[in-house]
Amino acid sequence: MFRPLKTSGDEVKGAQKTLLYGHHGWGKTTQAAHMQELYGKTFIISGEAGLMSLSHLDIDYLAFNSWHIRGRNRPEEGVYSLQVIREMVGSDEFKNTGYKCIVLDSLTEAGDMLLAELEDKHKNNKNGFEKWADYKAEMLGTVKWFRDLGYHVLVTALAKEETNDNGGTEYWPLVPMATVQKQLPGIFDNVLAGVRRTEDTKDEQGRASGMRVERFIVCDQFGGWHGKVRDPRRRLNAIERTGNIADLFRKMDSDKSTETKTKKDTTS
Repeated sequence: MFRPLKTSGDEVKGAQKTLLYGHHGWGKTTQAAHMQELYGKTFIISGEAGLMSLSHLDIDYLAFNSWHIRGRNRPEEGVYSLQVIREMVGSDEFKNTGYKCIVLDSLTEAGDMLLAELEDKHKNNKNGFEKWADYKAEMLGTVKWFRDLGYHVLVTALAKEETNDNGGTEYWPLVPMATVQKQLPGIFDNVLAGVRRTEDTKDEQGRASGMRVERFIVCDQFGGWHGKVRDPRRRLNAIERTGNIADLFRKMDSDKSTETKTKKDTTS
């Protein structure tokens, strides 16, 4: 029997699948705390050994120090290869733990590990194209596997600057291989770019009084950043003045009555 699905159904809405990229120090890793606050129990897959910003919270994590190499696993320290952790995440045992969100931090580190292993694997291979073909298949295949899990998924990456043919600056997720960089945004529902602006502040007499740091999230194609969001009601601006991606999800998911009340309260 022909039974079409509805675009308003849960099959379409589903969980948020997000790529967040930006420069060092924006607060990409910290977003795991915001995701846990919004969605519930969160699991971090960490390749950066940089979880100090979350040390005041109880968020589960495992670290990876290689892409494939099982011989580098140190279970007593909670350190594995990324693919071993992937096997764990895909297990029935993991499904019964009650996690709502998975954070892969970061794809930049993972890509470097994968490329190093493939360079060793292909060191005697005169066909250099095979190494890059393996890299592309492994990288995109793994990212899609995580994306398709039944959890909210957040993947982070550093940002790479490049000059386009018109002399302008563009920013892409920093992973090896330009074609992979440009394919990654198409894999996710949301591609968010974290931007930080620093400016000097002055007192009432106009004297320098310190420095102010502001964080923004680019949600569209803007200023060379390649952002996009799954926002059917078009509630988000091209640039949102926040350093918390959960603010964006709340804004997108809020019902119409809440939105109307907020606007009324703001204007009264």
